[in-house]
Amino acid sequence: MNNTANILLGLVLCGGKSSRMGTDKGQLRKDGRPWSIHMADRLESLGLKTYLSINPLQQEAYGQIFPSESLVIDQVDVEGPLAGLLSTHQLFPEADILVLPCDMIDVETPLLQRLMDIRRQIVQADVYLFEKEEQVEPLCAIYTASGLQKLSIEYKNARLTNFSVRRAIKNLCAVKLPAAGNRKDFRNYNTPAHVRKWQKTDFFDPTLF
Repeated sequence: MNNTANILLGLVLCGGKSSRMGTDKGQLRKDGRPWSIHMADRLESLGLKTYLSINPLQQEAYGQIFPSESLVIDQVDVEGPLAGLLSTHQLFPEADILVLPCDMIDVETPLLQRLMDIRRQIVQADVYLFEKEEQVEPLCAIYTASGLQKLSIEYKNARLTNFSVRRAIKNLCAVKLPAAGNRKDFRNYNTPAHVRKWQKTDFFDPTLF
């Protein structure tokens, strides 16, 4: 794709198996709207053209919610979020990507704005992300084109033997921000019990479980 140099795109990761939740997490609802829409809206509110990362089996369902041109279908033979990141990089090799998982539903836009601000202030990094209790948060982060290119080379050379994002990015040049702020920002909802425990009962549609 042309004209994407130095451009920052938004990406919502929806392609996981959601095995512990028992249903597609991107299709769960808050205030009557799918989580995937809420997350896309959050990125678009920051002025980002935003895409949805999905696996091939989700194409029909997400095509009923989003325009087809906003869907990025997994094209690489890796597991987990790396598939979405690398597939999107293949389409937009010169763009940086602000990525969010579809289930990080409590994240607030000022936190994302901090990532965007630090990207403008400190250039030539591979990834901008938060660190909390000595653990990085790799799925609420900005990956630069240069960083994604390094991961893509590792993949093409069959050196990505472990698909953990934390492990895959350990050799990238990272700018780490302290994860101060709302304690719920980085919370992932992996099971129905998490939803019932952490949110009010009107947050989700119980018929989905």
